Amino acid sequence: MDLREVLRLFGPAWITMMADIDAASVLTAVANGQIYGYGLVWLLALLTIPLFIIQEAAGRVGVAAGGRGLGELIRARFGPKWSALAALPMFGIDLFSYVIEYTGIAVGAAMLGIPPLIAVSIAYVVALAIIVGRRYAEAEKYLLVPAALMPLAFIIEAALRGYDPSAPLFYASTSPPFLFFIAANIGAVVMPFMLFFQASATAKKYGAGGDVSAKISWSAKETLIGAAFSEAVMIAIEAASAGLDGVDPLSPSSMSSALSRIAGPYSATLFGIGLLSSAFLALVVIALASSWGAVEALGVKDRRIRDLVFAAEQLPGLLIVS
Repeated sequence: MDLREVLRLFGPAWITMMADIDAASVLTAVANGQIYGYGLVWLLALLTIPLFIIQEAAGRVGVAAGGRGLGELIRARFGPKWSALAALPMFGIDLFSYVIEYTGIAVGAAMLGIPPLIAVSIAYVVALAIIVGRRYAEAEKYLLVPAALMPLAFIIEAALRGYDPSAPLFYASTSPPFLFFIAANIGAVVMPFMLFFQASATAKKYGAGGDVSAKISWSAKETLIGAAFSEAVMIAIEAASAGLDGVDPLSPSSMSSALSRIAGPYSATLFGIGLLSSAFLALVVIALASSWGAVEALGVKDRRIRDLVFAAEQLPGLLIVS
């Protein structure tokens, strides 16, 4: 597979891996750094393994799907009841995810001096502009922007924060609070929307035919690169948050003040850009995966119905945060 073909196929796995760093994951990494410093770096590094294994399987399914989404495949193989059982609970759970992502957008925007109400409203409109009426391959070009901006912002912020060579890189305990953090980090690694998104996006981007073996090989490589980079960004957020003891990460003013104090005047802006980008990317990816899953489970092929579901399912979260 030549470079031109690689560039043509690039996107589904990378966007999935970057959307894994949603607002909740960012806040989890911040809490890791606040409480344990660099002590959970080892865990985040290890989580690259299950993240890759599970999502590589989703990508493999997408390549072999012949242009059909995951919901369509489940419906064709196991029937409408099983496809509904697989997709519709995700649709319900994702209604809570939108509240989290819009909250992340509001906090990130406030750190940049943008009024939260204006920010979440603009985010909703931009999300619709990216997805509604477009094929996935067209929409993906726009999603690659926050998928590049978010990791760049967090990595630069970590570089500004600096590294403390005397800080331990390993901490473990059997205490309930520590086990809770272990569970929170593991739970943030692979979420249902990621399986539906990567499988369906890969199917739509790769299409049917061609050299299937080469496509599977590239999908696996992109997934591995994305998984490693995803956890590296989580480590960067944890490292940048070391020393923020007692700071409420949902308070824009507190976070801005604390970050500026320990990492310089640009760190708060970088964190705001990173959080805003991560929450927006996750918002769109979750909503798109959920709408794909719902319409495919019901056997609906009209893209206008998908667009309607995409637009409507976010509204409760938007109204709650507003």
